Amino acid sequence: MPILPTMISDQLPLRLEDKLILLCARTNVDAETRERIKSLAASPDKLDWDYVYQLARRHSILPLIYSQLSTAAENIPPHQLARFKKNYQENAARNLWLTAELCRILQAFEAARIEAVPYKGPALAVYAYGNAALRRFVDLDILVRKADMLRAMELLTADGFVCGAPWTDAQAALLLRTQHNLSLSRNEGRLIVELHWELASSLFASALQAGDVWGRLETMRLNNAEVKCLSSEDLLLSLCVHGSKHHWERLAWICDVAELVKRRTDMNWDLVLERASAGRNDRMLFLGLYLAGSLLDAPLPEQVRAQLETEKIVARLADDISQRLFAVDGQTPLTIRQSFKFNWSLRSGWQSRLSYCRHVLQPSDADVKSLSLPTPLSFAYYLIRPFGLLRRDRERRGSVGNGGENE
Repeated sequence: MPILPTMISDQLPLRLEDKLILLCARTNVDAETRERIKSLAASPDKLDWDYVYQLARRHSILPLIYSQLSTAAENIPPHQLARFKKNYQENAARNLWLTAELCRILQAFEAARIEAVPYKGPALAVYAYGNAALRRFVDLDILVRKADMLRAMELLTADGFVCGAPWTDAQAALLLRTQHNLSLSRNEGRLIVELHWELASSLFASALQAGDVWGRLETMRLNNAEVKCLSSEDLLLSLCVHGSKHHWERLAWICDVAELVKRRTDMNWDLVLERASAGRNDRMLFLGLYLAGSLLDAPLPEQVRAQLETEKIVARLADDISQRLFAVDGQTPLTIRQSFKFNWSLRSGWQSRLSYCRHVLQPSDADVKSLSLPTPLSFAYYLIRPFGLLRRDRERRGSVGNGGENE
């Protein structure tokens, strides 16, 4: 039985390089897939290895690609394989350092009696991939309770971290109301910590409220230490919401979903579907699962496949995303209008669509950074928000192809 009624990867006009990327973008492959990888790699006159490297870099999956290419080393030009290996080793070394820093920060939080949960970054790499070296990440995401947010920021500040700008009390209060995370950095931006008090804005995805997540935490081993982590069900929902928020512009985010589904065979799918439905985030979940199943062969249970057969809008969105992922001339970010249309389609009810409209107009840290206003005039941040969106949209579309420097 096919994983999905329609396999996107069979319908796309893919280059040989694209097909090789899809076959390699996984931690484990069966014998048939391994032979296909070797067969494609054995065609140096047909493969553009520079294109393979740049595509993998663009989608932040170079370590994962190398892990599979190394098993077909005899079929790959040595200098090309060496290029992938060098990136893999550099990423592994950086990830070791970031993982050690994460554990150090978590210990500091524990000493200060601040409950903290790492997710994405090293925690996701170990939990879903089984190896921190196989996933690229550049920052550390940590969830804390909203009541502990200011104390957590003070602790990090004392450790040498700085915010993008020194917030006034009024700005900090506004951001705590309108956002769900703030970023701090150290070592000239080489170490970035994103402190979250919610996994996502309640206006963007109401199924992921931290108040519910705290009671469902699990534990895992990270650097020989026991740390708290999200349950596999909450992690899956958070990954699908995160990918949807960023229009699934990177194959890495689809790999996250696929690897989690493959590794966590004890996933409570009824619970996942129930939580997504209760929060009206069904399509975000289904879109992530559709992409993971059709592009990367993630095994989906019967009740999920049955739901996907009825989701025509999800199938259309997945097809659009897949075509953008492998656009020959590079991936162009969606315009504000395209993004709004995408997010409108992701929501099936007027209540969730209205919430999204409110979410778009919420001031962000970038808006607050651009202008310092006293408390009585803080309402003006809502007025300048549309202009900030337009400006940042132009800047983002003008800086396409940064090589996946953000997680």
